[in-house]
Amino acid sequence: MDKNYSKRVRYEFIFRSGEEFQYQIEIDPTRLEHPAPVSPPPEWARLDVEKCSICPLRSDATEYCPLALRIAPILSFSPHSAFESVQVRVHKDTMTIESHTTVQEAYRSLIGLIMATSGCPHTGFFKPMAWFHLPFATQDETLFRACATFLFFQFFDPAEPQAESHYSDLKKVYEQIHIVNQQIAKRLRKASAAESAINALTILDIFAQSIQPTLNQSLQQLEFLFKPQVSELNFEMPQE
Repeated sequence: MDKNYSKRVRYEFIFRSGEEFQYQIEIDPTRLEHPAPVSPPPEWARLDVEKCSICPLRSDATEYCPLALRIAPILSFSPHSAFESVQVRVHKDTMTIESHTTVQEAYRSLIGLIMATSGCPHTGFFKPMAWFHLPFATQDETLFRACATFLFFQFFDPAEPQAESHYSDLKKVYEQIHIVNQQIAKRLRKASAAESAINALTILDIFAQSIQPTLNQSLQQLEFLFKPQVSELNFEMPQE
């Protein structure tokens, strides 16, 4: 990874009415976060408004919720029905990914990226996934990427390589994200946010909750991708 350049991901919404909305996220390669907007923050973004019960931040040092600050700009655009169809182009690196989907699904993808790079203490796990952002990821794709990310964390920081946690740490990540999702949704309701934005968070939370209870069982559903190939892999160098 080149640490000398920022990652830019630009979402381009084209609505049936002809309206267009663009939002670019620039991810700093050092902290894997994107800066807060410079516009005056809304009152509902203050840290103590619907503050998460697990939030370690203190209002005397941090006036605003970092996640709320970064979601606020997308609420300024005129509201559209959650199930309205929209054409979305996502420009990242040297590629453009295009999808015809619903407004709430498009916001789900964008808000997921915003959350991961917001600086919220409980979304740091998702920073590497955000650097390799996959727009419009399905539930199975999300499960695969989350587990792969978890294993990379274990590989680079094997504090307890023999621990029999069976992904309990990953479950805890998603338990905390559930709390964050709930509280941010309350903030959006205070802001009278459009249904599409609130539904987007609901979908993200459903994804998170579907992974938690049956994580080990869900992993077994991915076994077919690996098991047949295990015996075929050969990492030995050929003899000369």
